[in-house]
Amino acid sequence: MWENKEDELDMFYGSPIDKWKEVIFNASRTLASKELDRLLEELALYELLFEEIECNVDLREFYYKAKNESAELKKRLEDNKQSIALESTSKILSENE
Repeated sequence: MWENKEDELDMFYGSPIDKWKEVIFNASRTLASKELDRLLEELALYELLFEEIECNVDLREFYYKAKNESAELKKRLEDNKQSIALESTSKILSENE
C-alpha cells in the first residue's frame, strides 16, 4: 500500500529494447518461448513475402546500408525495433496476468 510510486513507474523509463529483454529473461519459459516463436514466424513471413513478390532487393546489402550508411534508415530501423519491442513486451505482460 505504501510502496514507492517511482519503483512502479520505473518500467516506463529507459530503452524499450532493454525493457523487452528484461521481460523476456524474467517471463515464464512458456510465455517467452511462445513470444519468440511468434517473432520468428513473423520474420519468416516477411522473408516469404520478399520471395513471393520477387523483390529485387538484396536484404544483406540493404541491412548494411541501414546500419552503416544512411542516417535516415538507421533511425527508422531503430524506431521499428523499439516499436516491435514494445508490442512484444505488451503481449508477454498481458498474457502473464
